[in-house]
Amino acid sequence: LSPQEVISNLKTSRLRGRGGAGFPTGMKWEFTRQASGDHHYVICNGDEGEPGTFKDRVIFTERADMMIEGMTIAGYAVGSENGILYLRAEYGYLRNFLESVLAARRKNNLLGKDILGRKGFSYDIRIQMGAGAYICGEETALISSCEGLRGDPKTRPPFPAQKGYLANPTTVNNVETFCCVSRIFEKGAPWFAQIGSKGSSGTKLLSVSGDCAKRGVYEVPFGTKLCDFLEKA
Repeated sequence: LSPQEVISNLKTSRLRGRGGAGFPTGMKWEFTRQASGDHHYVICNGDEGEPGTFKDRVIFTERADMMIEGMTIAGYAVGSENGILYLRAEYGYLRNFLESVLAARRKNNLLGKDILGRKGFSYDIRIQMGAGAYICGEETALISSCEGLRGDPKTRPPFPAQKGYLANPTTVNNVETFCCVSRIFEKGAPWFAQIGSKGSSGTKLLSVSGDCAKRGVYEVPFGTKLCDFLEKA
């Protein structure tokens, strides 16, 4: 597929960002690709700081390859050579493991120069550690942190897709969103689009803890009633 076809497929899937705002992912990638700049960047927001939330941690430990594959697809789609995985400070103990996953993918030509023999598609990912600031979960504050600045939110416009990291076009997506991207291109956009509700396709990961029988991370289709979901736990 061409980068434009990747974005078109993502639009067909109706994937919305899993970070909270629910912005259509295909549209965000399209804005980033079309914006002018010396470089284009892909940032994965791994600053999971909401109380009681640990779904991203489970993805890091159980499905890191799926997440990184989604980031790589994003790099291809928006014309980026550089990806950044922003990892919250409290997950610092996972850094060595994630670095080993990245190294294995470089060894298998899934990252680096001319990925899988595709001439001109060179893309790599580095890990940026946070320092425990809750506000850096907000995408513009996260970008400031990546630049070595105080993690303060920026006024918008301009949006990151036009002027983000180092004033270049940048797409910022959540850990879970990138996993959805991998599934979409494995199973097909129509398959993903038929799961969930009319307003939100696909599934959602939910962290459950506290006074319940079965703590953990649950994956349920959008449209599931909360009372039905809680019965599972």
